[in-house]
Amino acid sequence: MPLSTLRAALAAALLALPTLAAAQGTVRGTVTDADSDLPIIGATIFVAASAIGTTTDIDGRYELALPPGQRTLTVSFVGYRSQTIVVPEGTTVLDIELSEDLLGLDEAVVTGLGSSVRRENLANSIETISARELSEISTPQTLDGALNGKITGAVVNSNSGAPGGGINVRLRGITTINGNSQPLYVVDGVIISNDAVSNGINAVTAASGGGNASSQDNPANRIADLPPEDIESIEILKGPSAAAIYGARAANGVVVIRTKSGQAGRTEVRLSQTVGVTQISRKLGTRQFTAATAEQAFGTAGRDLFNQAGGQTFDYEEALYGNDGLLLTTDLSVSGGNDRTQFYLSGILKDDEGIVEGTGYEKQSGRLNVTHRLSSMFEVDANANFIRSVAARGITGNDNSGTTFGVGYVATPNFVNLFPNADGVYPDNPFNSSNFLQTRDLATIEETNNRFLSSGRLTVNLLTTSTQSLQLIGIGGVDFYALDQVNLFPVELQFEDDDGLPGTSVLGRTTNLNTNIQALAVHGFAPEGQDFSFTTQVGLTAFDQDFNNVSSVAQGLIPNQQNLDQAASLQTNQGRLFQNDRAVFAQEEVNWRNAVVGTIGVRAEKSSANGDVDQLYAYPKAGLSVNLNNLGLFQNSIVDLLKLRAAFGQTGNTAPFGSKFTTFGTLAVGGNIGLNIGGQRGLADVAPERASEIEGGFDLTLLGGRVNLEATAYSKTVNDLLLTRQVPLSSGFAVETFNGGQLQNNGVELGLSLIPVDGPMVRWISRTSFWLNDAEVTQLDVPAFQAAGGGFGTTLGSIRIEEGKSPTQIVGIDDGAVVALGDASPDFQMSFFNDVTIARRLRATAFLHWKQGGDIINLTELLFDLSGTTPDYDDDDDGDGVINGEQRVNALGSTARQFVQDASYLRLREVRLDYDVAPSLFGPFASTLRSLRLGVSATNLFTITPYKSYDPEVSNFGNQPVASGVEVTPFPSSRNLFFHVNLGL
Repeated sequence: MPLSTLRAALAAALLALPTLAAAQGTVRGTVTDADSDLPIIGATIFVAASAIGTTTDIDGRYELALPPGQRTLTVSFVGYRSQTIVVPEGTTVLDIELSEDLLGLDEAVVTGLGSSVRRENLANSIETISARELSEISTPQTLDGALNGKITGAVVNSNSGAPGGGINVRLRGITTINGNSQPLYVVDGVIISNDAVSNGINAVTAASGGGNASSQDNPANRIADLPPEDIESIEILKGPSAAAIYGARAANGVVVIRTKSGQAGRTEVRLSQTVGVTQISRKLGTRQFTAATAEQAFGTAGRDLFNQAGGQTFDYEEALYGNDGLLLTTDLSVSGGNDRTQFYLSGILKDDEGIVEGTGYEKQSGRLNVTHRLSSMFEVDANANFIRSVAARGITGNDNSGTTFGVGYVATPNFVNLFPNADGVYPDNPFNSSNFLQTRDLATIEETNNRFLSSGRLTVNLLTTSTQSLQLIGIGGVDFYALDQVNLFPVELQFEDDDGLPGTSVLGRTTNLNTNIQALAVHGFAPEGQDFSFTTQVGLTAFDQDFNNVSSVAQGLIPNQQNLDQAASLQTNQGRLFQNDRAVFAQEEVNWRNAVVGTIGVRAEKSSANGDVDQLYAYPKAGLSVNLNNLGLFQNSIVDLLKLRAAFGQTGNTAPFGSKFTTFGTLAVGGNIGLNIGGQRGLADVAPERASEIEGGFDLTLLGGRVNLEATAYSKTVNDLLLTRQVPLSSGFAVETFNGGQLQNNGVELGLSLIPVDGPMVRWISRTSFWLNDAEVTQLDVPAFQAAGGGFGTTLGSIRIEEGKSPTQIVGIDDGAVVALGDASPDFQMSFFNDVTIARRLRATAFLHWKQGGDIINLTELLFDLSGTTPDYDDDDDGDGVINGEQRVNALGSTARQFVQDASYLRLREVRLDYDVAPSLFGPFASTLRSLRLGVSATNLFTITPYKSYDPEVSNFGNQPVASGVEVTPFPSSRNLFFHVNLGL
């Protein structure tokens, strides 16, 4: 071919390329924010019902070639309302504006280990908590505390008000009697530990004496380690119908946490500094004595001490709980990247003092999250987080030795001087075995935790065509912590002086290693010309845990010595746990025109905690959602969405460690004779508890997304409960473990989200939630029994497990009979969240929480009464001529009604006011300062409750499954006030 002819052909071909592209339907444009007109980086634009798509670059631009006959695009970005757009014929430039998704209606929600769906197609009720709700309204000390009141369908109790966390979370009622009752926590695809490790101070307090197995030493949950400031969002899979894909650890629900990541574009530097103060939220006061009442309460010794005081009294409640603690949090983050690599780097410093001097919580955290696109086929995500925390939680709660702060305080009348003299010597407390001020100042109760969390994700896009996509996903992660607990009680302490071996050291060392591996394959198929699309995923997971706890109690320490080898007596205990879980799963999702979406899946899992380590237990799930709008109904009406949904699922609760093993020990017979016989006979074929749930409901959106109503009803049955029963002593054992019994939970959850005002000057967002749960023990294969940690017997009130009754019922004696006196579970709960922005600069938020019902056995008041120090001791509320204190003490032994008290409350949990300073006021910093926000906030600003103690949320028995309704001199809750400065550079 002549050279001139070749050149002409090439020129013609080049000239024809634009025409060919136009014939194929290439479209390009910019995606921007509808309010600010700023470009949106990373928005996704897909051809509808296909795997063909692209993302916007750092300028918000995109370009996409449309296949023949396909001109419908779906455009989405996190935090914005998705759009479906039909590209007109001949259009080559299409600019798109996205509006902020103020109510979260279009967010993607987890439905499998490797997939998610838009909320409008979801068949389950799944709660989502945003970064703003977690840490940008208040400054929570710990993650578990940040969840309180924010989860529809949950009962959340603080174990105490001590610094460093300690929360009991129950999702959709009671799922176990003796097993693990806490949700499963998954961070960036990796299961992490939420252990609550005893610090061993029961050796000093003897709180677990009298046959009570609970350690009662106020442990914190390890989920408290995770900084809320690093979290982008949390999804709460509340029931088995949503959580089934996580199998035998998910009976109590799943908390799926996604941490923050960088976005392509300009590097952003954000600095937040918070300064606050903490104060006791509620004071009870103390009895004011006269010489006569001092003698009546404490005999002639009390009268003499009162007279010696010469009218001087001491406010020990203020001295013990009145510290105005300083709260400091510094949060620095740097994020950014380009089209191929995005990063998020953060550092957090927290130093919070407690309302008791010497108590507090410190945390240092560093995180690096990186996403890198190696090519169109390979993408890598890597996350690493190191956390160091130090918690000094004091020594509070129940004890049988008079050593805790609270027990010492309530036993002490206000006319006795317990303060040190000029030489620093503390007097003995004549009314108790300890001087609680001396214990506070000289004892050391502290734990230090070093934790490393890391995860990696490799995504391989093996296939991408107009009709199919295939991804292989590998996820691996490590969660390791080393916890050191130091508890030192020197010989100078009053209760140590009285001990036969004065000077005690309790040291604990715990290490835990969790490793996770997941391999997934996700296949998408949208047949050309069809309205159906299919998403298939299969995979396998492996989870291993290695837990090791060593605790040493040294007594008789040489003065001024702390080493264990300087003690006269040393006892060491060790607890080990090795657990290996393996599972395979498969899930199929069918989507017809985004109108009818069905999902079916199953997970088969085996565990070394089961009696048969090779047996696979299957956990199925199924769901169906029907979007009536996409079926053609309600067109051109105020109804934007009406979706009906139903789902079914099963999850398990792996048996606690040791359930299948026999333990040996000494059984006390007749109260004083020790027989060396077996303690508990294990169950060789122990199986997981199994929860089955069916839920149904609807979602209704009106008026262009300004009104959204979610309604859900569920019924959950838990079978194969792990119980213990007595066996004849001739068997060589006292009790045995077995699977038996059944629980039933029925509940309703309602959520109403509104945008009452959305104008250029005022925007108002309001959310109201309502939820209730009714639980019943529908089958019990043993006689009724007191729940572990369920109190101290029917004389004072206790939580009893009984067929046909609520698993949290409180029973007690009354006129010679044991009767039902109340229930620790609430009748219902409501929350009210309001967010108002004025002129786009002034923003006010408030979060109110109402719990109706839910009783607590108030034994703090009992101890006040027995000590004669109750604030209302000398009052006569019923006017019968018998003062309150004497009336309650006289009733002890005949009725327990006085101890079971209504713990309803209305609490303003969070309130905040922010102002975004105008850039025109930045002055000489205008070139570097991008934003400046000033704010003030408060948590627990007020609580209205009839309950007669410090806090209607406390629980003496920590994370026991059903025993959240007992109080014994807790660490009081606090009210926190903050000032915030947030800079953007």
